[in-house]
Amino acid sequence: MKAADIARKLNLSKATVSLALNGKTGVSPKTREAVLKCLNDMEKGSCIRDSEDGPPARKQMIKIIIVNKKKGIITDSELDLWTDVFKVFDRETKRLGYTLGITYTEMKEEEIERVIEDACQEEVAGIILDATEMEKDDFRPFCRISKPMVIYDNDLDVHYNCVAIDNAAAVGSLVDYLAAQGCQNIRYLANEVDIYNFSQRRAGFRMGLEKNGIPADESLIVRAGTTIDDVSEKMERYLDKNDLPDAFIMENYQVSIGVMRALRKKGIQVPQDVSLAGVDELPSYMTGECRLTTVRVAHAQRAQAVMMFLEKEIREPVAAKFKIFSNSELIRGNSVKESGESVYE
Repeated sequence: MKAADIARKLNLSKATVSLALNGKTGVSPKTREAVLKCLNDMEKGSCIRDSEDGPPARKQMIKIIIVNKKKGIITDSELDLWTDVFKVFDRETKRLGYTLGITYTEMKEEEIERVIEDACQEEVAGIILDATEMEKDDFRPFCRISKPMVIYDNDLDVHYNCVAIDNAAAVGSLVDYLAAQGCQNIRYLANEVDIYNFSQRRAGFRMGLEKNGIPADESLIVRAGTTIDDVSEKMERYLDKNDLPDAFIMENYQVSIGVMRALRKKGIQVPQDVSLAGVDELPSYMTGECRLTTVRVAHAQRAQAVMMFLEKEIREPVAAKFKIFSNSELIRGNSVKESGESVYE
């Protein structure tokens, strides 16, 4: 128990503490001295032992690093889907006895070097890397961070625990549902940004079509825009030039909101004229009488999984790493043609 207690207090692995206590090689003189001093303090009663499930002895920081490549996915002026995620991070860091720090950075060399240096400071206990907008090549410099780290919202490296969405299965379930309602001509409205989540969703769309015996032609994936206003404008032009399919699947909330605005302006009725399905549940004040059929993404639960992995890595890191892909729940609204009634006046 003393080895485990010392490891928690000094933010070391139990193996390192054991080597120091037993006079083995493999630890620096400075680390050995710190371990022996802590042991001596514990035996004198001046170093109060934490309970097995208690917070760390020293107040340290868990730092969230958010790589914002200005793709407009992490933040949007009209809707913030990250609030629930940050609430979980804040609550769990407090429960564990840490403070929470947040750093936004772009992929600029000097800025990245500063962020990495800050992440390796003594007061930092662990790192959450929000990699929503990152690509695999972007991750290379972050490998130099010496603190325990968990990757959120991406699958970047086998040497770290990663928590992401099962995007392919989510969109595949939408295709299955639409096909079951008789939709055969289904088009996928994609964001113009290319990130991990979106590429996986597009793959899920193609696989869903093939599973349901529908030819998976690349022309069925239509680039609809990036911001809500951009999507709305481009969709108005698209609707002027193209026939309506049986259904649209919309890649994320910017696309969903922009498309619904364009349909309203054009007087196109949902679901009588076209069925709609999207990724991520939207608040009713943004959709009006149209309750969008969506797959609900478990944002808060993924944040909880990130904290679970990070706590484990801080207390006792292990060589085995895991990739966790959260499932999504199909939420049936009234935007898919079943009754034939319009949701727009």
